[in-house]
Amino acid sequence: MDRDNFNDFDNENNNENYELPEDGDFGKTQEIDSLRAPSGDEPHGITPREEFTEMNSADDMSRTLLMDSVPDEEPFAEPEPVNNPVKRRRQRKKKQTNHVRTMGHVFLGVVISVVAVCLGSILAFHAVQAMRDLTGMAKESNVIDISITEDMTVDDIIDTLADNGIILKPSFFRAYIKLTKSADGFLVGTHTIRSNMSYANILSTLKTPKAYTRTTVTITFPEGLTAAEVGALLEENKVCRAVDFEKIYRTKMNKYDFEEGIPDDPNRFNVLEGYLWPDTYEFYVIDDMDKYPTLDTTEYAMTAARTMLSTFKTKITRSMKERMEDLGLTLDEVIILASIIQREGNAPENFAIISSVFHNRLNNPAVYPHFESDATKAYINQYIRPAIGELGSEKIDSIAEAYNTYLCNGFPVGAICNPGMDAIHAALYPDETHFYYFLADKEGVFYYAQTLQQHEQNIIAAGLNDNS
Repeated sequence: MDRDNFNDFDNENNNENYELPEDGDFGKTQEIDSLRAPSGDEPHGITPREEFTEMNSADDMSRTLLMDSVPDEEPFAEPEPVNNPVKRRRQRKKKQTNHVRTMGHVFLGVVISVVAVCLGSILAFHAVQAMRDLTGMAKESNVIDISITEDMTVDDIIDTLADNGIILKPSFFRAYIKLTKSADGFLVGTHTIRSNMSYANILSTLKTPKAYTRTTVTITFPEGLTAAEVGALLEENKVCRAVDFEKIYRTKMNKYDFEEGIPDDPNRFNVLEGYLWPDTYEFYVIDDMDKYPTLDTTEYAMTAARTMLSTFKTKITRSMKERMEDLGLTLDEVIILASIIQREGNAPENFAIISSVFHNRLNNPAVYPHFESDATKAYINQYIRPAIGELGSEKIDSIAEAYNTYLCNGFPVGAICNPGMDAIHAALYPDETHFYYFLADKEGVFYYAQTLQQHEQNIIAAGLNDNS
């Protein structure tokens, strides 16, 4: 600010007049911005500090001057730099490595690695041993006879195999048996086994019906035999026990397609009755069956039943199935009807006309709701009641009613024998008649009637009125 402007500003604000000294003294207090000589001027002859001392001497306090910084250097020397008050950024100290902990970790890692390698080697060794035992590979081939007695358990059999060097891992073999559900079916007797057999071959050998004998027997099963009669014939020829064969036909095997068409009715006592195809078969003989009265022959019975059921499957043709569809009948219904025809007739020439009587009743259920076959009553008394004697009377009555065609409507719950092809053909192709009744005298002569009155006359004529 120049002097003129300063005076104007001062006069306006303070309304006082000041006289400016000629030498430029603005008052008692002067602020020195710079002690350096103006450009081009000569120096004062004294140093700035001496001038500052003189100006601020105690003799003249009115001439006190403020000086922020007076350097000692020459007038034109550059001033020393002032320390920067800004804080410097701290640098993070490098983390010191704990060499003791590092070595501990390395040592621990080495120990874990060694333990892992050892455990892996042990597990690998046992795994190889188990696979050798399972497959029989890389094992010495020795032929050993193993005897199984009636009182031996599965654990006893496993211990015997292990003691004779057949298996190396008894616990693994036991687990294999549980996994494959192979705990049943071991046959009493002596079995020849090689030590390099696989687990599957060992079990098959111990369960195969008398692999060491080739004795066979040929049996002919006539048409119309019941399942119980088939079992008795098998036992008579030492193929299997009748009680073991009964275990097979009492339930489904769930092996054949035709089993899907058999209803799951609790009153159906012999489920596979009707499907054991009558024919001539050859079976192996159990030589020791008489020697061991309690010998379990279930596997032998299973073989015999499968042979008959497999034959049945081949006998049912496509044209037969088409005929069933035309009649509106299922395969199971045809077999049930054929079993009744088989037991009621005494010769194939009578089957078709007997079949017509049942078909006529099926087509007129309002008047003839029942088959009224004496053969079904005989089946109940001869084959069902003796076999279910241990059941409660209520259960027996329920089953008997389901089979009794004088009580149940239409078809009984199951077949009453195993019919042959003639009876099945008659069930599919009945004669065309108007008969609703038939009977046979003691000589096997048949009488047919259209009405109940005619039937009663036939009863007298056949000499059966005393048994009517």
